[in-house]
Order: sequence, then structure tokens, then C-alpha cells
Amino acid sequence: MTRSTSNRHTDILNGYKSGGSRFNDWVSEKLGDIALDHWTWGELRLTWKIDERFLMPDGVMFGGHIASVGDHLAGLAAMSVLTDDRERFRTTRLEIEYFRPLTRTEAAIEARVVNASKNLIHVDAEIRNGENKLCNRVQATQLRRMTG
Repeated sequence: MTRSTSNRHTDILNGYKSGGSRFNDWVSEKLGDIALDHWTWGELRLTWKIDERFLMPDGVMFGGHIASVGDHLAGLAAMSVLTDDRERFRTTRLEIEYFRPLTRTEAAIEARVVNASKNLIHVDAEIRNGENKLCNRVQATQLRRMTG
């Protein structure tokens, strides 16, 4: 079976990767400088250049902000396995594990779809600091739905 991302979602992901989509400005303002380095069916790699806007006074990232980024990257991964232009998704579960503080650095993110069924998409992701140490693990479930 050949797996292929829908045309609509391919265009969104490729636009995000090239830096030319409307999502890039929104992400930069709300979440920070996150670049989509590579994507394929069910997998993505991103780079997150963390700046002081999102750090607490002691220099570490606020956990709620990490959760917001986790929700965002889980959505991008889920998008990569949508096969119909009319498909959308909504987060139904989001869990973040915190192993060590994330500070001002460049973080590497890898996300993968571990299961995509008719109704649910399960995503796992890891956020690693500049020393390649695991800082956060993200687990999310997305509910598939059709529009129009």
C-alpha cells in the first residue's frame, strides 16, 4: 500500500518548511522560532531556537509553553498522515513528561505517528537540548474528522 499525504496537507507542510506559510508568522509570534527541517509520512524533525521571550526569570522554559509547542508539533505530525483534503483533526489527549529544564538553547524535536486508525492518530515526540539530552517527551492523540 502506498501512503500519501493529501495535496492540501502536503502544501501546508511544504509551505511551513519553506518558511512561506501564514503559519510561520503565527508560530514565531506565539510559540517561538520553530523550523520544520524535514517531514515525510508520519515523521518530522524540527529545530526550536529558544529565546528569552518564553523563559521564566530563572532562565528555564515555562512548562505550559512546552505543552503548547507539544500540541503544535503533534498536530503537524498528525497532518502528515491525512489522506483526504477534507480531513481535519483535534487534540483529544496531550501528555508531557519533563525530564530536565529546557533553557535558552536550540532544541531538536523529533515527532512520529505511532498509530493512525480510521478515527485516531497517536503521536510521540521528543524534545532534546543542545547537548542532545532528553528534556521532554510528548504523547498526543488526535481525533480525525471530515469537513464539508
